[in-house]
Amino acid sequence: MTAKRILFREPRPWFCRHVSTTAGILGLLAVASTAHADATSGREAYERGDYQRAMEEWQAAADRNDPEAEFGVGTLYEFGAGDLRQDYKRAADWYQKAANHGNTGAEYRLALLYSAGGDGFESDLVEAYKWASLAAQSKGVWGTLATDLVEQLEKVTTPKQQAEGIKRAADWTEARAPKREPPQQTTHATVEDTASKSTNTHCPGWPFPTLPCTDSFPALETQPQLRPNTSAQATLASPRPSAAIQPTGAAASFDQLKRALRQINCAALRDRVSGRGSPVISGTVPDANQKAKLVQLVAHFFPGSQPEINVDIVPAPLCRSLSELNVLSLSGHLAEGSLGLRLNNGVSQLREGDPIKLEVRGPAYAVDLRIDYFSLDGQVLHLTPAGAEPTPRLAARATRLFGNTPTGEVWRTGGAPFGTELIAVIGAPAPLDLGGSRPQVEAADGYLRDLKRALERGNPSTERPNVIATVLVTTSANATAQ
Repeated sequence: MTAKRILFREPRPWFCRHVSTTAGILGLLAVASTAHADATSGREAYERGDYQRAMEEWQAAADRNDPEAEFGVGTLYEFGAGDLRQDYKRAADWYQKAANHGNTGAEYRLALLYSAGGDGFESDLVEAYKWASLAAQSKGVWGTLATDLVEQLEKVTTPKQQAEGIKRAADWTEARAPKREPPQQTTHATVEDTASKSTNTHCPGWPFPTLPCTDSFPALETQPQLRPNTSAQATLASPRPSAAIQPTGAAASFDQLKRALRQINCAALRDRVSGRGSPVISGTVPDANQKAKLVQLVAHFFPGSQPEINVDIVPAPLCRSLSELNVLSLSGHLAEGSLGLRLNNGVSQLREGDPIKLEVRGPAYAVDLRIDYFSLDGQVLHLTPAGAEPTPRLAARATRLFGNTPTGEVWRTGGAPFGTELIAVIGAPAPLDLGGSRPQVEAADGYLRDLKRALERGNPSTERPNVIATVLVTTSANATAQ
């Protein structure tokens, strides 16, 4: 079992250390793979954090001029994923190839790279304006993001620079014109027909969803199938939605949005309406695809509004754990708000070997505590109680520091896989029966199943409910070990 490690009380691993291969990504590329190289397989590997396999799959597909794979390789270089060194120059080269093959997302990423610059890669605001202008011509998520970027660039560039950027964009478009396919006719197409045209050069590609190049929105489980709106002037964020989806008021729009948000895969979301009447969405989603879907849903049901979207991306399988805990909260088995939790004095960025200190503040009544660390590989580490040790009891409104060195209760951040992980604290007024002593490390799915059963068997009063508090942790390798 490959898993994450955390040091507990003494410098010994109580969770099997992840063993990394000595061969780097580039070494893997030199070996002929027996697996089918495929852009989709590369995306799936990337989303589960297997960056070596992602590079292997994407590189082979990119060598066949697959724009999605070219975009994926550029992403790996841009962010320095896995063992790969961050390299903006190589990222830009791959994004350029993807853009040449019609990937709008690559145009947007090029605009960002040239805006920011980096080691060995000089900033060029004219080139950034060129790529942002090109991406802004498309509909969908990438076009919306690029439009915002154009507005930002216009604040830091001169009219002369902007004119040069537009000229470069026109020259690039003209050079590619003979290779462009004629635009698809969507007047009589169904939503499914349009969505299947994933190679359309104006549609956003991975890591955002390949949505149809039309202002209509895919039908949801709770709504009838919608026909595309073929008006040339209509857009997804149009202030005049089509009659088929015209809301009867702000409340109806919010109800529709809430139903639509349930279609977001593996998400843990909270939604409310601000005092200005705009939606406020917070929580987590599994990937950029689902975040983009969320953004478009909000724009669809609240056109012209200024929503607040504070959503973190937590990849599978951790998102499933968060989703299950979210269901327990929504169903009333766990209440939020009265249990206080703070990590390392508010610092949530942890490197391998850093201490983990949790300050827990109890509700207005005494509770038994369970503190669990949910890792990226789908397992849960029981920080306390661990093994046969007694369950800690926290007095009413008391505050206790866990992971405190003077008491010998030392927790330290473990090794790979690194990324966004979760610490959850559950407080129960009466002991929870989870089936006896549990191993210190186990599969999160099995633990959450038993936790749900234990909560369902209990009968807490409305005055003293079971409570939960969570905090997301971003882990990374120790810089001295790299």
